[in-house]
Amino acid sequence: MEYKISDKAKKFTLGLAIVGIVLLVIGFFQQKDFVYAELIDDESVKIFYNGHAGEEEQAKLEESIKEKMSDYELDFVKNHDHSQHENEHANDHSSTHTNHDAESDHLTVDENHDESSDDHVGHHGPTFVWEVHVKSSNHDKNHSEEHNVSDHSSNEQSTHNVDLDQHSSNNGHHGDAHHNTKSGSEVLTEMINNREISFFDSGLRRFWSNLLINGFFFFGIALGALFYLALHYATESGWGVVLLRIFEGIMSAMPIGMAVLLLVFIVGTFEGHHIYPWMDSNIVDPDSHSFDPIIYGKTAYLNKPFFWIRVLAYFATFFLFLRWFKKKSRQEDAEGGTATHFKMYRRAALFLVFFAVFSSTMSWDFIMSIDTHWYSTLFGWYVFSGIWLSGMIMVMMITLYLRSQGHLPFVKESHIHDVGKWMFALSFLWSYLWFSQFMLIWYANIPEEVKYFVDRIQDYKLLFFGTFVVNFVFPMVFLMSADTKRSAGYLIVIGLIIFIGHWFDVYTMVIPGTLFDQWEFGLLEIGMFMLFLGTFVYTVLRAISKAPLIQKNHPYLEESKHHEF
Repeated sequence: MEYKISDKAKKFTLGLAIVGIVLLVIGFFQQKDFVYAELIDDESVKIFYNGHAGEEEQAKLEESIKEKMSDYELDFVKNHDHSQHENEHANDHSSTHTNHDAESDHLTVDENHDESSDDHVGHHGPTFVWEVHVKSSNHDKNHSEEHNVSDHSSNEQSTHNVDLDQHSSNNGHHGDAHHNTKSGSEVLTEMINNREISFFDSGLRRFWSNLLINGFFFFGIALGALFYLALHYATESGWGVVLLRIFEGIMSAMPIGMAVLLLVFIVGTFEGHHIYPWMDSNIVDPDSHSFDPIIYGKTAYLNKPFFWIRVLAYFATFFLFLRWFKKKSRQEDAEGGTATHFKMYRRAALFLVFFAVFSSTMSWDFIMSIDTHWYSTLFGWYVFSGIWLSGMIMVMMITLYLRSQGHLPFVKESHIHDVGKWMFALSFLWSYLWFSQFMLIWYANIPEEVKYFVDRIQDYKLLFFGTFVVNFVFPMVFLMSADTKRSAGYLIVIGLIIFIGHWFDVYTMVIPGTLFDQWEFGLLEIGMFMLFLGTFVYTVLRAISKAPLIQKNHPYLEESKHHEF
């Protein structure tokens, strides 16, 4: 029983990837780093940038500000002593988020969100802090005085007032009278905080962060399929034999995620991006003004050589087991008997031992080390549950698609029902771990622990809590009934919602530690997700087409064919 990928499937998956590339390219050139401003008085503004910007980027920003504020005299006083401004930045940051709910208010860091004890010095702290003194030029003052005694007719407006009116219109101000009540420092503060003044993200933080998100998410789907395949063999389950080739096809796409993650890690190792603060040589250099003693204290584990040893161990182990399982599966088709089956049984048990360790340490290395000061003993389990659930959703989607095309005649409603039960159960496992991790840290309210959740509640509240609601409420409401777990329509809709919800789960694990409160969601994110999704599904369908859809000589094949609810 062979499957051949149809032209329609090729066009759809590759078309999805091509559209994703187009959106990605457009979004790529829209990347900007945003600076922040706090009004000090009528003639002074404090400007700071939270990220990594060199002298060249700072010079471009200064020139941009001068160009936008050409009607004013600007005096820049730069302070490069990062450590002096960490607490100031924390207070500035919190002042822009005044509408926190009770949960956010409870989560505090030394009552004042003090970053000196738990933040990434030199990484989360501002790269630069400027104090800008803004004064109107004498020419502008004369025009302003004339304007105040005039009848405000359009024929008597000066060039300066025309320019100001145009700027006011662009920024939502209503009329000259309203605008002229603003001082130059107020104008500059609004222009910066409205993101009219910014500079291109030379470090491409947003691009690399999204590459990590998608690489890890789709790598996790393939790894989840490999894990369940091994679990199926190690427990000698019978019901899912008719689905094993689906698992094999999904795990065959694992090299895509591996390649993307390797690219992210290589560039980070050479400090081409700053996703991982512990990879920044200045952070772990005691002689640097950006030195972070907490991160330095973790260098026995978080150092580049040891990190690469672990990465290569993870990927080599997963890839070798993947190839071995596929090879033995084909061998069983040809030879039959039970010898191959028992080899796979023993090897699957061995894989689960490796996976039990690697799934946790991998989540620490790839995700948790982004927020280097923070740690959670539940994090490995939490990430693992999301990986497993995403893998089972992909199994469900591919299975339903193949059945709709007239394939998999031995896959009955009872099989679909069992996969639906896995989706339901794993959604609750993920929700339990999400709540356990959050509740214990919230209740303890220890500064170095709550910082992780404070950032997400303040800056990502809708995504953070919305992800939990989507991935808990929807399965509970719509997958509780046995009938819905057998309905293709319900499973497709709810499965897609949960699938996207778990992508956002990975998003909220990564972005707050790399873009802080400067995040945006736009064409870059949508395009990259579509590119990965189209490429991933196409690769899976191609892999499935290279072998019979049923393992012909599996010892439990007949049991699976006659599996009933």
